[in-house]
Amino acid sequence: MKHYGRLLLFFFALLIGGGLGYLLLANFEPIKMVMFGIVCLILGEGFYQIDKRIPKK
Repeated sequence: MKHYGRLLLFFFALLIGGGLGYLLLANFEPIKMVMFGIVCLILGEGFYQIDKRIPKK
């Protein structure tokens, strides 16, 4: 179950990151780039916490 859970989490993170990149990085605007970086840091920590809770079996 660990591999499927981590794979699903990876694709979910990739989907969210790609969608945010598409929305926020379409044009060069420094404010949106900073927002993208902050959101990536927050989501990265969230995905890390979820990954720690995936059962080890």
